[in-house]
Amino acid sequence: MEYRLKAYHRESENPERLRDSGKLPGILYNKQMNEKVYVDLGEFDKVFRQASIHHVITLELDGKTQDVLVRQVNLDKRKRRPSHVDFYALSDEPVAMYVPLKFVGTPQGVRLGGVMDTVLRDIEVKVSPRNIPDFIEVDVSGLGIGDSLHLSDLKLPPGVKLNMKGDSTVVTIVPPEDAEKLATETAAPAAAEPEVIKKGKVEEE
Repeated sequence: MEYRLKAYHRESENPERLRDSGKLPGILYNKQMNEKVYVDLGEFDKVFRQASIHHVITLELDGKTQDVLVRQVNLDKRKRRPSHVDFYALSDEPVAMYVPLKFVGTPQGVRLGGVMDTVLRDIEVKVSPRNIPDFIEVDVSGLGIGDSLHLSDLKLPPGVKLNMKGDSTVVTIVPPEDAEKLATETAAPAAAEPEVIKKGKVEEE
């Protein structure tokens, strides 16, 4: 799916006035550029809800297009809405970024009463912008009670390299006697929403 968003140059416009008029100030940057821009807040919200930090967005600026990733979105703590966005301009160089995991199959251990404890839901990889996958599939059907799957066990698509320690646990099948404890921990109150609501690492190699 293609995600597109119109951007405009931000010269001397006051950022607060832009926000009051329904615009979202931001920057478009990489190692070679750093430009002040703004986008329509409503349009950004629609696109970002789908693309998040995981997918490339085509930014239209001055009649040209630039593929970008959302690097960071700052949140207005009082109004609870985005106040600033960082767009990272992509080139042909590989980038480090987070890609979501898609778990498929029902673990054998779950069929026997165990509980699947998902430790990681996305992983950091290094990949060419043209080859960024929508997700990485993880087959968990062969996992029994007490089994774990680690990053080194994942089958990555061609051109995608892991950018994390391979011994990190992705998912584990918890024995039935530990299931109640896991459910209690999962139901614990969530931490307060941070000022930065989305952040993804997208540094060039």
